[in-house]
Amino acid sequence: MVNLGPCVPDALLVAETTALCPELVVLSSVNGHGFTDGLTAITALRPRAPRPRIVLGGKLGVDGRRHADRTDALLRAGFDAVFDDGDLTAFDAFLRLPQAVAS
Repeated sequence: MVNLGPCVPDALLVAETTALCPELVVLSSVNGHGFTDGLTAITALRPRAPRPRIVLGGKLGVDGRRHADRTDALLRAGFDAVFDDGDLTAFDAFLRLPQAVAS
């Protein structure tokens, strides 16, 4: 496991993901900027190979509400899963799912 720390620039995220070839990339937001930062990150990451699973968790907005519309937009942008406002039960279930072998 590698932790790149808080507020990782997209270029570093892409470089490390490309170099390390992880099976899973987990992005987290505690400041409420998860939606905007997540869109920027997934746009930078998805064109790269190899294709790890990429998930986002945490606060997607600064208003304290859950945001189904933002979750849907992030999934359409390329995230494999989005866990709004720290849904650890759903995250744990995601980690336990068997993954299909890429062909």
